[in-house]
Amino acid sequence: MQLLSGKAIMEQIVAGRLCFYRRPQPQIQLYTHRDRRQELNRFYRAQKSAILELNTLYHRALHQVGEGVASIFMIHGMLLEDRDYMETVRSLIQGQGTTAEYAVQMAEISFAAAFSSMDSPYMQARAADIRDISQRMLRSLMGGRQILLMDEPAILVSDDYLPSEVMDFDQRRLLGLITRKGSLDSHSAMLVRAYHIPAIVEVDIAPKWEGHLALMDGYTGNIYLDPDAEHMEQLRELYQANGRPKGYALA
Repeated sequence: MQLLSGKAIMEQIVAGRLCFYRRPQPQIQLYTHRDRRQELNRFYRAQKSAILELNTLYHRALHQVGEGVASIFMIHGMLLEDRDYMETVRSLIQGQGTTAEYAVQMAEISFAAAFSSMDSPYMQARAADIRDISQRMLRSLMGGRQILLMDEPAILVSDDYLPSEVMDFDQRRLLGLITRKGSLDSHSAMLVRAYHIPAIVEVDIAPKWEGHLALMDGYTGNIYLDPDAEHMEQLRELYQANGRPKGYALA
C-alpha cells in the first residue's frame, strides 16, 4: 500500500480503479490557404456556435444545480467575446495570415499564462477558464466533440479538469476525480461541489498506477493506493462510528 496526499474538495469516501484521462492534442496548421477574410469568418462562425453551446450548458446547470453555478458558463460566453481575446485572434489572422485554429491556440497560451502568473489564487484559477473556452473554439473550428466513454466505474486521474469536462463526464460511472494540479478556487471545483463528485487536487500521482485500486479519503485528503483489506475495514469502522457521513461510498 502507498499513501499520497492532496487537498480534498468534497468530504466523501470512495474506492475504485484508477483510469488516467488524457486530453487529445489537436494537430493545428500555422498558415491558411484561405484569404484572411474567409479565415476571420471561420472564427466568427465558430465563436457563435461555441456561445450557443455554452448557453445550453448554462440552462442545463441552472436546472440541475442553480444560478450560482450555472453562471460559470455565462462567464465563459463573456470571455469568448472579450475585446482583448478577440483582438489577439484577429491580429494573428489579419497580420500574419495564420489559421483561426492557430490564432485561438496562441490566445489561449498567452491569456492562460497571464492569469497563472497573478498573485491571487482566485485569478490563477481563471487560466482553466481560458483553456476551456479556447478548447471549445478549437472543437468548433475543427469539428467533433470530446466525450470520455467509460466502460466501467472508475476514479479519473488527470493534470486538471476543465469545467465543461466535468459536465460531460458520465456520472453514473464516475466514482471520483484526482488531479495533479487543479485548484480549490477553480470553476471546476465549484462544479464538483455542486454535483457532489468526490475529488482531491494537487496529488503527485504517476501513470504507473493506471488500473490499480485506490481509496480516496475526502476528510483527510489522503489517497491509499492498493489498500489492504485490513486498512479498508479500519476506515469503514471509523466512519461508521462517526455516523457514516453523507457521501460514504466505501465498498
